[in-house]
Amino acid sequence: MKITACPLDCYDACAIVVDPKTQKMTGLSHHPMTRGSLCVHLNRHYKKAKRIKHPRIDGKEVSMEEAMEAVVRAIKDAGEDFLLYRGSGNVGFMQSITEILPARLGGWTTEGSLCDGAGQAGVEAGRGISLALPPESIEQADAIIVWGRNVSVTDPHMMELLKNKTLIVIDPVKTKVAKMADLYMQIRPRSDFYLAMLLARFMFMEDMEDKTFMEERCEDADWYYDFLRTFRIRISLDKCDISLDDLGDLLYQMQNRKCVFLVGTGVQKYSIGNQVLQAIDGLAAVLGFFGKPGCGVSFLGDSMAGFNSPIQKSAKKVAKPLAPFGRFETVLIQGGNPAAQMPAQQKVAQELSSVKNLIYFGLYENETSRMAHIVLPAKDFLEKEDLRLSYAHPYVQPMPKIKESNFGISEYELADSVLRAFGQEGLQSAQSYIDAMVSQCIEEPSGLLRSPAYKRHPYEDGFETESGNFEFLEEFEDDFDDEAEGLWLLTPKSQHSLNSQFQRESHVWLHPGHGFAENETVRIVSEHGEVELPVRLSEDVRTDSVLIYSGTPGINRLTPPIMSLEGKNACYQEVKVKIEGLS
Repeated sequence: MKITACPLDCYDACAIVVDPKTQKMTGLSHHPMTRGSLCVHLNRHYKKAKRIKHPRIDGKEVSMEEAMEAVVRAIKDAGEDFLLYRGSGNVGFMQSITEILPARLGGWTTEGSLCDGAGQAGVEAGRGISLALPPESIEQADAIIVWGRNVSVTDPHMMELLKNKTLIVIDPVKTKVAKMADLYMQIRPRSDFYLAMLLARFMFMEDMEDKTFMEERCEDADWYYDFLRTFRIRISLDKCDISLDDLGDLLYQMQNRKCVFLVGTGVQKYSIGNQVLQAIDGLAAVLGFFGKPGCGVSFLGDSMAGFNSPIQKSAKKVAKPLAPFGRFETVLIQGGNPAAQMPAQQKVAQELSSVKNLIYFGLYENETSRMAHIVLPAKDFLEKEDLRLSYAHPYVQPMPKIKESNFGISEYELADSVLRAFGQEGLQSAQSYIDAMVSQCIEEPSGLLRSPAYKRHPYEDGFETESGNFEFLEEFEDDFDDEAEGLWLLTPKSQHSLNSQFQRESHVWLHPGHGFAENETVRIVSEHGEVELPVRLSEDVRTDSVLIYSGTPGINRLTPPIMSLEGKNACYQEVKVKIEGLS
């Protein structure tokens, strides 16, 4: 039996036991997150997904040698007009080895995120660095506040840690976890900032703030209460669509309890996403919930925190949410599907179609692979060496090669082959890059590896800001008209798909109050475009919202071509839509 890790873009980053003969996979029982079980994505959808097996040039199957010669020619011809665009279908560390190509050859790469960049920027503004909250710390909490995070879908192994806790859920959608909650608040979309500020203000008003923590560990704590008071209570309650009694119930559930906030990416899919996370962190700081057992805020941590990466990256970067593909002669798309997953889909399609040499490198067919001039099949995680880091827990898992494959190429093999074709020195062995990372880890007596940034209680020794203290939000900037006509667009992850991989959804979810029938096809329209989808009715969705799962074909015809104020993040939900019947 061999131990490896799931490569999929997920909080849990499960450790897996694999039988090399049968490839049967089970969860590693003594891993603090996996605890012996695996999720549906790996157990079912991954096994059923049909892989690309043959390289193609302009739709014609060719040998790998011929395809690689075409890739090298395309990159040579482009010179500095070469862009590497990496997706997150596989998040193993060695996926980033291809960053060496633009770094050495004078090309470009991307910065920012389609997922969590705004929230990350907000966390870093307050704490200096975004550290993962260990599962053992979450386990010690009295109450868990799940804020805009559909735990049963995005990190199902977290469900075990919710047991025997006071469970509070804040979400515009009544999720499976919300239905289990001791208290559920179905707030209006894009109102998370105002709720965090309200709660912090009332903590002061009710004398519930941690005065010692604020005096010793926070910067400008006295000033922060004055800032909170600039947000009028009645207006903020209306923004959230809650009552003063609702707020009181929430305060009561949090009082005198060790609390952990599990915050999802949904709260920061807006231009103000960084401010939302800094406000939620600010609430936790007012309560003194950093550096203590059973307390903290869990967002997406920086998996590279504490590491010195052995992989060189290009200094020339474009923002990922608005990548100007048309500027480049050659674009290498690795493990992503920007034709479907980037906002403003029509504009992205035009940009991609104007690229002279569009290269797709990945496991599965998708909208982008069908547009590409050159298609390279990738190896999957069992067919190559890699290393799995996590953005939700501190554990690091080596991923040894477990089986051979008679098709496909790894990221390491691609990068090494291209460099050698340019007459440059090839890469060190793949294992040497992995060893360089593993040597920086902390090894437990059990043999498990932890990140060098691991702290049992993150920030117990201080914050990584210039002052060494937690830094509160100092100003609020927002020019979006949230009272504009239309319905809020919500774009959560589906339990059947991961980004645009696996079994993608094909419906729009509406509250029955809109008057449409089940399976009736409707047109959803925004200022950016439109899409037609059949209806699913659900009272779990607010009447002022529509829900279309991320990865649904056509969803990004509706989304705006903008970035967050900080963090260079896509703003998928910064839009209102209208629903039209077709008859």
